[in-house]
Amino acid sequence: MSTENDERYTPEEESYDPEGIAELRRQEEEERLNRRIRREIIRIESGESDEAIEQERQRMEEEEEERKATEERKARRSRSILFNIFTGGFLSTDGATKYYRMLIAIAAMCFICIFLTFLSLNADREYRLLEKHAVVLRERAIIFEDRKYSISTREEVNRLMEKQGIELKDLDNDSHVIR
Repeated sequence: MSTENDERYTPEEESYDPEGIAELRRQEEEERLNRRIRREIIRIESGESDEAIEQERQRMEEEEEERKATEERKARRSRSILFNIFTGGFLSTDGATKYYRMLIAIAAMCFICIFLTFLSLNADREYRLLEKHAVVLRERAIIFEDRKYSISTREEVNRLMEKQGIELKDLDNDSHVIR
């Protein structure tokens, strides 16, 4: 309501005659109130007011219940220890609360930095373990490869053949034996 009245008068008029403007605003407010009272009287006399009054009463009761519920939620939240720790609700001044929230934000950032540092250290440790396992596997592969090639040398083949009692003959010429 006051915003309507404020738009009617310019700042120059307000600065020129502030008491006159205040009186005009008061008169306009009285006229508006009188009009509302007359409308309500007409509605009551016409009979439609009983239903409207009942609806208004129900709406007001719902609004009151909703307001009580929100107040109860706020009260429960303000009693919560964690909520007070994070918001600084236990502090008495707004300035202290503002700085407390900044400190909480800085503490959260520090915690995140420490958490990420430990994650990266753990990942580095696991990477080094995997590197060690890879080196061991490479060395085993080299050892198995050496064993495979050492078995296939001519001397080793001759030794294995003699051990099993099979005589190995070299064919000096390029002839092929067909039987």
